[in-house]
Amino acid sequence: MEAHRLGSCKRIKILVDTNFLILLATGIIAPSLIDEAVDYSYELLVPESVVEELVKLTREAPSDKTRKSASRTLGFLEAGEISYKRIPSEASNPDDDLILLARNIRASGCRVLIASNDRELRRRARQAGIATLYYRESKGLLETDWILL
Repeated sequence: MEAHRLGSCKRIKILVDTNFLILLATGIIAPSLIDEAVDYSYELLVPESVVEELVKLTREAPSDKTRKSASRTLGFLEAGEISYKRIPSEASNPDDDLILLARNIRASGCRVLIASNDRELRRRARQAGIATLYYRESKGLLETDWILL
């Protein structure tokens, strides 16, 4: 992915996973928590694969609760309740896409985080040298893996 498609590198790029978006849309994560955790100018990026996964969940999730959460999250994005940039995907699987996009963003000279509560995705990101942002329920806070930035 070319750097010009990503915008300015003056801000940290935060790639947002499906589960993190659901936590934002349901109010479990307040946008102010991101400000506190990152404490730096940032831009939220939502890959198409994540939006597609939300759409799929509205139809095929195993529980009504998950279908409703996915639908609420799509409405949250459409209503512009957070400032974000929707970006093209480079892989169809959202987890693979987030890792690939993060690598490409970093290769363009920008700092990047993957925001996810998916332990396996966070493990893969750390193995790839990509910092993560996640919600620690026991503390009610977002935590970052800043060592990698």
